[in-house]
Amino acid sequence: MTYQATNSFINKYGLLIGMNSDSKPWVAILLVVILFGAPVLSCFWPQDAPEEELTFTGKVTGLSSYNQPKLDIKADELFDKGIELGAEFRVETQDRTFEDAIFMKGYLGLFMFDIYVNIENDGYVSIGCMGKLITADEGSEITLTKTGTSDRYQKTPQYNKGYTNNRADYQSDEQFANFYEVTGGDIKPGILYRSFSPLYDPAKQSRSPYVNELAEKANIKFEIALSYSDSSVAAAVKSLDGYCLDLCENGDYVAPSMGYLYFQQKEKTVKVLDSILENDGAYLIHCNVGRDRTGFTCLLLQALCGCTADEMKADEAKAFCNLCNIEVGSEEYRAVCASTYDRNMFLIANPDKIDDIFEIDWKNIDVSSVDTYSAAYNYCTGYLGMSESDVNGVIAKLCGEPNHSQA
Repeated sequence: MTYQATNSFINKYGLLIGMNSDSKPWVAILLVVILFGAPVLSCFWPQDAPEEELTFTGKVTGLSSYNQPKLDIKADELFDKGIELGAEFRVETQDRTFEDAIFMKGYLGLFMFDIYVNIENDGYVSIGCMGKLITADEGSEITLTKTGTSDRYQKTPQYNKGYTNNRADYQSDEQFANFYEVTGGDIKPGILYRSFSPLYDPAKQSRSPYVNELAEKANIKFEIALSYSDSSVAAAVKSLDGYCLDLCENGDYVAPSMGYLYFQQKEKTVKVLDSILENDGAYLIHCNVGRDRTGFTCLLLQALCGCTADEMKADEAKAFCNLCNIEVGSEEYRAVCASTYDRNMFLIANPDKIDDIFEIDWKNIDVSSVDTYSAAYNYCTGYLGMSESDVNGVIAKLCGEPNHSQA
């Protein structure tokens, strides 16, 4: 570009940046280089290579501890490629594709209905969903493709670490035992409690004696041992001692053997509700840890008893706060609420979605406008097939005569 042409360029464009025709020629040349040279140079300047697509292919070798496909892919293969816990994968089986599977170890950081890629104890990975089985034939091919990082996993660092069995790590016996009263709405004081399991061998799980002591103080009359069968209760009674074991020995318990597929196990939820109808409280509800199955059961009962969404969120999240020392009101607390209360209430309000949980976009559900009492009542009378008189009877056991209009 000649000096005359450069000067003309300044006259035409220089005013846009405060230049005028009296500016020095070298300033004009610099302006031309900035405006036109950079795009040209970028054509020759070395560019960052696109990120390599990380895909791993393996075969199903059997079932994991959660009865879902275990693969011949070792976790070290993923780590060697720089993949960290909390990564998200696309999982492709012979039948379908699953998005947003979270990479974790020992199921730490797993919430109900999460799809996961988990590191098993032997170092190999498994795939699955907490709340619905992923199935794949042994020997069939599975492809894992890294797609990003789980935002939710990043927000739950305490939960991802799990809990300890050391009483000194907790502020009170109640917190350690995950023992607390379920309150809110029209629920009568002193009628409903939840906890860690009191039926474990204390030599293997040190929380059990604390639960038994607290249950006695709360004057528990009936035990709802969600994750137990009659035979496993009988085995515990035969070898262990404690207040809750005495309740079981006297027949003051129900053991529906409820698994993690509890939304599909309608008859087991009905068995729990019938046991409340047929027996007097105070009631103690527990599974193994007093978190997932216990949380769902208590949420359903709270909704029937007219508890507010905030009361139910606080109750469900408290189990996680107790076990993992999560601060109430923190970002992690809010992530826990979204992964527990929101998901359970969504399915209670939309039981037609239960048959194919895999189709639900859990990141974008909204339960803020749900009439929780009506949803729970209709869930019981519709999806579970209970009579209105039986549902009203359960409410009366927990609250006295129901104050809500029939759904």
